[in-house]
Amino acid sequence: MKKKYLLIIPAIIVVSVVLFKWNQNKKSYELVKPKIGPITEVIYGLGTVESFHKFNFKPGVGKTLNEIYVQEGDKVSKGTKLLRFEDGPTVISPFPGTVLSIPFHMGENVFADRTVITVEDLEKLYIESKLDQVASLRVKKGMKAKISFENLRNEKIEGEVTTLYPSEGQFIAKVEVKKFPPEILPGMTADVAIEIATKEKALIIPVKAISNKMITLVRGNEKIKHETKLGIMDQEWVEEISGEIKESDQVLVKK
Repeated sequence: MKKKYLLIIPAIIVVSVVLFKWNQNKKSYELVKPKIGPITEVIYGLGTVESFHKFNFKPGVGKTLNEIYVQEGDKVSKGTKLLRFEDGPTVISPFPGTVLSIPFHMGENVFADRTVITVEDLEKLYIESKLDQVASLRVKKGMKAKISFENLRNEKIEGEVTTLYPSEGQFIAKVEVKKFPPEILPGMTADVAIEIATKEKALIIPVKAISNKMITLVRGNEKIKHETKLGIMDQEWVEEISGEIKESDQVLVKK
């Protein structure tokens, strides 16, 4: 009788371990149905606000600065007198803007090619977004972009990629915006999301369902391993374009 009990106890332990593992495995996964819905794939970049019109005056030869007619922060019109050098013509503003910098004083000698005054148009702005090579190969002129600033997350700012060009080992997407909030100034940074693909009615499944290009389908009482063929992807969902998955199926998703 004692031997019989000894045989039963290990059997109970084995069954308990199997049931425990099965329950744990069950808890770590869930079944999710594919769905038809909109999906948009975006590429993210860090953007900097730039002005369309920027004027930096640098003398071609060293000269003495005789007159300064404006101060930093002054708004100027096209043709406003800015400064004058000894034995030289008066420098005027080529467009309406704001004086941002005058790093010299009257009477100082200015060396050649040193910036004496900076004027920028603070009304007509755009975004320069830096991209890596992989991202730049997918971005095209005319793509839509959404811009957000750290303290203005509720502001919906939309733009469009107008130019893509290389600069010092990086790739720059120029994004033009119809209207910026009045608080925005050149030099400010923003998060830029460029929409590279979008579809209104796509069959989508959770990204977490995919492992090594495979998913586990549950169709009725049957489990099926299926190699995926993917389309547009966002952070949570991905389009499945193989044509083998039905809306009535379920996919196994790791929690």
